[in-house]
Amino acid sequence: MDWMTASGNAPFAIALLIMAGLAVIELISLVTGFSVNDVVDDFVAGHLEATAGSGSGMEATGQGEASSLVGRFLAWLHVGRVPVLMILIVFLTVFGVVGLVAQGALRAVLGHALPTVLAAPAVLLLSLPVVRMGAGLLARLMPRDETSAVDLATLVGRTAVVTGGTARTGLPAQARVKDSFGTEHYVLVEPEDEGAQFATGSVVLLVRQHAGGRFTVIDNPNAALVDH
Repeated sequence: MDWMTASGNAPFAIALLIMAGLAVIELISLVTGFSVNDVVDDFVAGHLEATAGSGSGMEATGQGEASSLVGRFLAWLHVGRVPVLMILIVFLTVFGVVGLVAQGALRAVLGHALPTVLAAPAVLLLSLPVVRMGAGLLARLMPRDETSAVDLATLVGRTAVVTGGTARTGLPAQARVKDSFGTEHYVLVEPEDEGAQFATGSVVLLVRQHAGGRFTVIDNPNAALVDH
């Protein structure tokens, strides 16, 4: 306790305490069947939609650019592939542990630790790449809704229905698509055209496959093409 409450360690100790609380909430949600992950994901998606949709003129342009940057950052952290709450738990764990270990090492070598105002931003920058790696590992380990031996490239040219969130440039959303055998697949999609967006329930056409199974899409040009 003396180590965790030492000068300069407060933000890292608090991060670990919050992490422990979120982990308990996650366990309770698993037992009760109430999906906290869905609530958090919907809140984040709704906040981004409200930010992108507000304002007008130059103000709206600035807000759209800011929203796009936030979307790209979240996609970089694998938001959309991994629940936001799980990524937050990983971040708090990494931030807290790295901060406490670094401060302890500085005390052992130099005799004093960095002040909080310097230590917190430095550890934050060091933590983000590690958080991204951890989230990427979780994305590979998490079970998929559907499995299939078909080549995902064969899905290009088929229509899909957006099933989770709103697909924006840099912020993909989940969509359901059927292959030629009628098997459903869940993939991540984002608009082909800059500035376009597709809300939950939108029917889109898959036009290009990217690394990691992500697809870019356009608005379905012909109702006769619907594969659902």
